[in-house]
Amino acid sequence: MRRLVVHAMACAVLLVGVAGCGAVNKLLGRAPTTTLSSVRVAAPPGANLNSAVQLDIVFLYDSASTAMLPQTSPEWFGQKTALVNGLGQAIDVVHLEVPPAQVIDPVPLPKRAGKAVGVYAYANYLTKDGQARADLSKFRRAVVWLTATQVSVTEQ
Repeated sequence: MRRLVVHAMACAVLLVGVAGCGAVNKLLGRAPTTTLSSVRVAAPPGANLNSAVQLDIVFLYDSASTAMLPQTSPEWFGQKTALVNGLGQAIDVVHLEVPPAQVIDPVPLPKRAGKAVGVYAYANYLTKDGQARADLSKFRRAVVWLTATQVSVTEQ
């Protein structure tokens, strides 16, 4: 009987230990959420060939919706209204206009950002290069760098 109690306590400690990680979500069949807690945007002098950059940071709350998101910024900005209307409560968009030589810190995040299963950035550059979708989902404290012709993301 005593051995049974010890095993039960050990299992309880183990469950408490993994409660904060993605293991519980996997066990329950839920998509893991992002660990993103803050975003900073930095546009050095010369960003976007010295023009302001339209930047959308997209928060998805339904993993099935990820397949609907475009892979490039021109596609995103061309379909933005239809996607936002179609995805409804499964999406939040933070829209920024960032001129060169500016830093936005912190970027205001949606209240439910911690429940997002994916976070992506789209930058509307003047050139066709550098317009791929940037994935912020794996970062905790992301810095989005808007350089002369492309976007990159690093950990703060």
